[in-house]
Amino acid sequence: MIMDTGTAANLEAEQRQQQGRSSPGPFWIVPFGRNISFVGRNETFTEIDQAFEVKDGSQPRTALCGPGGIRKSQVALEYCFRRRSKDAKCSIFWVNAATVARFEESLNRIASECSISAPDGAKSDAAQLLKDWLEVEHTGPWLMVIDNVDDDDAFFHGKMTIGKTPSECIPNCQTGSLLFTTRSRKVALDVANPATPIVIHELGKTEGLEFVRRQLRDTEPENTVLELLEELEYTPLAITQAIAFMVRRQMTIQQYLEQYRGNGNAKSALPNHEFSDHSRPENTPESVAKTWKLSFEEIRNSNRKAADLLCLINFFQHHGIPAILLQDADELGESSHFQEAADLLKAFSIIDENDSVFSTHRLVQLATRWWLEEENPEDIDKWAFQALKSITSQFPAPSSQPKSDYFKLGEILLPHAEWILQYQFKKTTKDSEIIRAKLLASTGRFIHWNGNYDEARSTFKESFEINYRNLGEKHVDTLVSMGLLGWTLATFDQDLFFLILKQVVEYRREILGDDNPMTIDSLSDLATAILLTGDYTESERMQREALARSEQVLGLKHNDTLNCMAHLATVLDEQGKTEEAEKLALKAYEIKRELLGHLHPDTLVAEHNLAYMLSQDDEKVDEAISLYRRNLRNKSEVLGLAHSETLTTAYNLISYLASNDRVSEARALCEKYIAEVGDVLQRKNTRTQEWFAQFDVLRDTLAESAGNE
Repeated sequence: MIMDTGTAANLEAEQRQQQGRSSPGPFWIVPFGRNISFVGRNETFTEIDQAFEVKDGSQPRTALCGPGGIRKSQVALEYCFRRRSKDAKCSIFWVNAATVARFEESLNRIASECSISAPDGAKSDAAQLLKDWLEVEHTGPWLMVIDNVDDDDAFFHGKMTIGKTPSECIPNCQTGSLLFTTRSRKVALDVANPATPIVIHELGKTEGLEFVRRQLRDTEPENTVLELLEELEYTPLAITQAIAFMVRRQMTIQQYLEQYRGNGNAKSALPNHEFSDHSRPENTPESVAKTWKLSFEEIRNSNRKAADLLCLINFFQHHGIPAILLQDADELGESSHFQEAADLLKAFSIIDENDSVFSTHRLVQLATRWWLEEENPEDIDKWAFQALKSITSQFPAPSSQPKSDYFKLGEILLPHAEWILQYQFKKTTKDSEIIRAKLLASTGRFIHWNGNYDEARSTFKESFEINYRNLGEKHVDTLVSMGLLGWTLATFDQDLFFLILKQVVEYRREILGDDNPMTIDSLSDLATAILLTGDYTESERMQREALARSEQVLGLKHNDTLNCMAHLATVLDEQGKTEEAEKLALKAYEIKRELLGHLHPDTLVAEHNLAYMLSQDDEKVDEAISLYRRNLRNKSEVLGLAHSETLTTAYNLISYLASNDRVSEARALCEKYIAEVGDVLQRKNTRTQEWFAQFDVLRDTLAESAGNE
């Protein structure tokens, strides 16, 4: 049979193709060298091996997922080298799936290196030919890494030149294993199905130390290295970038940390420092900000609400963000839109959620801030203002009668309030200043309830100054912060305490009237200030007036009325009117116990005041000691051993025991208390350090008394 030249050419091409397809393996088509700085991840490699152990007839497959910078690709690359060492007959291929074009280019390259081509020499359908070859003709096991499958729309719906999607060109056979890497949990679930995706976490402590040592040798002390790791949250890319930054500028870790922790501009610039990563394609410059920018832009393109949510999260403390700070419940359909946005951020491993509480990485926040600076700098103040409004609207208002959830909610929100209060607006507005003053007043009251009186006073002072500057001295909000400030000055500056409260009473009487609860409250505070000057008669007159007005306006069982009653009891006690003082103190305590419960902080204050009143009566020593002990137990349970209220009870009880010839008992309690809280008192704040000094002096006095017995 005589063949024409075209037929002969086709036959020759087909023969060459068959020879190429039957060429001996195994193939190693991985475009990177081994990373000599790679450490750890042994548990992850075990998880991959376990995921590849499947039933007959199933294809081994799994996916590595995690946020940008966690080095998923590096884990996959190291696995390739380990797999080749364990199984020399296994062919290993690497596919870049960042875009449709990159994916197709990778498949074409693999097909070319494996001598797979169409009979006519065309390359347009090489991807399909490669799929067919791996599924049917390849001899022996193979592993294919499909890297950077971050865009689910491109991977599942984008069209290659052959008219198929990348997902349709993934070979499927029992002898071939698939290892995907992606930032998206949704994609990971889809491509790994039915297997469970493997989440790549931050480095552990041991891994982190070794990771830094391999790049910086042993030139830095371990505690300094650990500081660096903790600051960068054990994120591999951030650590690698920091080391590159230090090496290039010949800095020590300590110098780097000082700059990183320094001014905000320097800190936000560091994540954008580019460095060359020789294990990445084309040795492209890389940075933390650049890595996450890809995710941010994909999020913005997919769901604008999710991008807005990411920007808002940037202005709260990075852990423990409750949904109430992020969600506008007044907006129609907000709940479903919010959840969709949150789900997208979770899919990109940008945030985590646990029971409607969200967390993110500090480095994500820095990268987001850099992204905002690059994209739209004026938006930074806009999102900071949104965060400020949100936390202010949710933080419990200052109250002398806090509701049951006051302390729990305040504890949750305080870190986020303190975080946004540190922000310096580029363009300060009257609105932002007034809202800031309101938040300062709210947080200051909560801080005061928790016993940090010095910080509370400083916070009230700033709130007052802002309101005075923007609203004037007679505005209601100014008077609120002015009253709170004056109230905290009692043990700090009695003259100023008196002057401020006197002015607050005058202004409130003028603006609000004599019977307004705020006027009555300030009148009682002023009476307390007058008591400190020694004018008992005037103080008693004012307290009786405040109590009468409060009972008439608010009722006997209102906490403000009970506070007036307790203050009057103190004035009477100071004058030796013990019987009436005790009755009033007992009445205030019993009603507070009924209304608020026996463990409410305000009830505990009243309980201590009653114990103090009883201690003035020589016939009620045992009753006073018993109540003091109960109060100490209750305060320790509710407020903690190092709280100022607890310390007050402990000090008074020890002193009272000693004054009643129970020195040994007093000394034992003092030693026990110092042993339990001494370390905390010395490192907490100035006020607690003063308390520690007082207990230390008391201990010496008791030791001396014991020696004289």
